[in-house]
Order: sequence, then structure tokens, then C-alpha cells
Amino acid sequence: MRLDDAIRHRGFRRWYEHQLYESHAYLVTGFLALIMMAIALEVVDFRRSWSGAVMLVAVGGAGGAICIFAWRQFTRILAQAEYVAEQATCPGCHAYARFAVDRGEEHPDAVAGWVLHVRCRACGTAWRIA
Repeated sequence: MRLDDAIRHRGFRRWYEHQLYESHAYLVTGFLALIMMAIALEVVDFRRSWSGAVMLVAVGGAGGAICIFAWRQFTRILAQAEYVAEQATCPGCHAYARFAVDRGEEHPDAVAGWVLHVRCRACGTAWRIA
């Protein structure tokens, strides 16, 4: 879902909360994959059978790949959410997260990939979240 649509649909606070839940789910997944990798590599016994050893090394490699993927997703989602949250304060009345999204533009240079044009619900001040 596009960033502007997601914030319109859920509201900023619920969107932010959802991003934190999602990013931390990736963190837990990565941690469990790291444990899986460590166990698989610890159990490898090359003297018994090569097929079993190859299987355990493959499981360990898969665990490492999942761990790296999960860590990258965790940091990407969390950084994006924090970056948007830093700009969610109205410059006019300093109300936090009390804005409505007027429109969103896809912008490749923005951290979140989108530039949001928002308006404060309290005082009506307009600003950009880039």
C-alpha cells in the first residue's frame, strides 16, 4: 500500500504503531534464524555422512540468509517510520501527529520514497513530510 494511502486509511499513530510491530517481527524472525543457523552448524558432523552434513550446512546457510534479509527489513522499516515520525509535528502549533494527508507524490530522493503534503487538523498549517 502506498504511504499516503496507508496513513489516510489508518491514521498516522496507528500507521506508525503498525510499522513498529512489523519491523520488530522481522527482528524476532532474524534472531530465530540466527539461532537456527548456529544450531545447524554446531550439529554438523562430517565424519558420519556427507549427505547429512550437506543438509545441515544448507540449513545453516538458509538461516544466515534469512537473518540478513530480516535485519535489512527491520532497519529499513524502522528507519522509514522514525524519519516520518520526526517530521510529524506541526510547525505552527507544535501538535504531534494531528494532520491530514492532502496528497502524496512519489519521489525517489525521499527517504520513504514519498513526499507527503499534509495539513494540521488543529491550526490548518500546511507542510511537507519528505
